[in-house]
Amino acid sequence: MARPMITTDCHIAPPFSLVEELPESYRRHFTRLDRRDDGAHIVQPIPPSAMALMGRSSELDSSIELPVEDAPLALARAAVGNVCPEAVPSFDPAAQLADLERDGVYGEVLIGRISAFKDDTPPEVDTAYCQLVNDWLAETWGPYLDRVAPAIYLPFRDVAASVRELERAAAMGLRPALLPDGIFDRPYHLAEWEPLWEAANALKIPLTMHVGGLRSAPTPHPVYPGVADIAWYNFCCGMGETLGWLTYSGVFARYPDLHVIMTEGYAAWLAFAIQFFDHHWNDTRLHAMGIGSGPATPKIDAPPSYYLKRQAHATFMWDPAAIRLRDITGLDCLMWGNDYPHNEGSFPFSAEWVEKQFAGVPDVEVDAMVRGNAARIFGITV
Repeated sequence: MARPMITTDCHIAPPFSLVEELPESYRRHFTRLDRRDDGAHIVQPIPPSAMALMGRSSELDSSIELPVEDAPLALARAAVGNVCPEAVPSFDPAAQLADLERDGVYGEVLIGRISAFKDDTPPEVDTAYCQLVNDWLAETWGPYLDRVAPAIYLPFRDVAASVRELERAAAMGLRPALLPDGIFDRPYHLAEWEPLWEAANALKIPLTMHVGGLRSAPTPHPVYPGVADIAWYNFCCGMGETLGWLTYSGVFARYPDLHVIMTEGYAAWLAFAIQFFDHHWNDTRLHAMGIGSGPATPKIDAPPSYYLKRQAHATFMWDPAAIRLRDITGLDCLMWGNDYPHNEGSFPFSAEWVEKQFAGVPDVEVDAMVRGNAARIFGITV
């Protein structure tokens, strides 16, 4: 099934050397490159992990020695983290796009850091880092904005700073904006987030919330049979909670041009969320029990499905169930992504994955889910 596809989930990272442009006192909070007599080392604020290479910080430093040979590729692979053997990531946009074209992908949403962490990074430090990365994104990917949507880094611990950076980065052509899929000490139904929703709505900048494992078990994690698969299932289905916050608190109702994309969390759960929320919204017996006044009262006048179908989206690599349930969610909610260049993604076999899971689906509907919806929401012309 040959068709030009748009991936809503393409991971990139800035070069480690970018951090050197920050004030020296700021640099310890971010992964950086240290060139020594014995070669280049990646100095990380925490023990090595894929998440560490996306911006997490702590006081503890550790090092990874890089091979001298093929250093540019080694650096690009290390910056992104969790790279499958077939992928050839690059800091050069033309080379990166060429690698994705091997997968039948001609348009990309470019995603950097994906999660919130409890750490000691001061808000002003994170703001400076986000500004630096967004400038790099605009300069590096600016010539390709018809094909790519470089996602905006937001200093989300500071809502006012996030609004300012959203406005600044959007003026450079960047979109969408990145937020964690849930912040549980400051959930998105709180009034403090209102200025960010208002700004994103006015600018028509969608918000991408990539699954980040924030709904994990307490530390230390319990070990039991199947813990990895079960935890991943919980991460994905938990995205419905975030959409519930935005629906019932009236965020979607107040800001009809605000679109939220729940990324790499599968999508079949969205049909159940729509069914479940509507059923309880219409449950007159529950209302008769006195549920329906006070701070827990839903701030919406239409059924939840109205807002979810209009403004919520979920992306998937492999989810035949979501495709079958598209009569419940509608087509507009569903978007495909290949999770380049991660091991759990479909690269470089996306065409085969798409052909298999979309078997029997009308071609116009396939095109909407693997290209058209992303083109419309993210402003990509492929």
